[in-house]
Amino acid sequence: MLTKTVDQGCGCLINARYIDLGTSLRIINHQLRRRILHVLSVATLDNPVTKKALAEILGIPYASLLFQLNQQLRGFWEVKYERRKRGAREEFIAFTGKNSVYVSLGSDATLYVLDPLANLFGRLIDGTRCDKCPREQIDKCLSRISSHECLNFSPEERRKLERLLLANARSRPFTPMDHIIACTVLRGLEGLPCTVQITSDECRFTAEMKTTYRALISRASDRLK
Repeated sequence: MLTKTVDQGCGCLINARYIDLGTSLRIINHQLRRRILHVLSVATLDNPVTKKALAEILGIPYASLLFQLNQQLRGFWEVKYERRKRGAREEFIAFTGKNSVYVSLGSDATLYVLDPLANLFGRLIDGTRCDKCPREQIDKCLSRISSHECLNFSPEERRKLERLLLANARSRPFTPMDHIIACTVLRGLEGLPCTVQITSDECRFTAEMKTTYRALISRASDRLK
């Protein structure tokens, strides 16, 4: 079952978390897992979805979806509520931590990023969601997060994070996502998350995700009729 609530959108609150490299690579190197996380994150922007509906949207067998969710993608989704239907229990699930981004540190200071909502899975050198935004929007977002507590580093920490970004072929001036990803590495190694409100305005990425969301829900509703 799917419900429609498209006015809220995804916003630009980024919940960045550090995860171990093995978990990242098991997703990056597996097309179906990447696809499940992307579709789940988009489909549940505003409302949870049943597992059966998610399988229909993905166009894969229900059993295949259950295996991936229960065996390979634990921790990336959660049950929002349950409902009894014809004597059976129906779970409504959603992506864990709306708009979450996951970061891992590999050998040779290589950073790996999972950004399911943006459908980006791979090395930081391959780019971030901010790379599609015009420079004017990037500068606007940077001004909004410059004083954020989560990004309040000492001069030495800033130099270390700058070297880390440069080692991953990110160029100055760094984008908001560059700062958030670097922050996540430092905070994550300390056992802390990095949550940043990038902007109170609707950025280009947010607008595109709303369009994607509406299209996905429309197609899924037609298929499930």
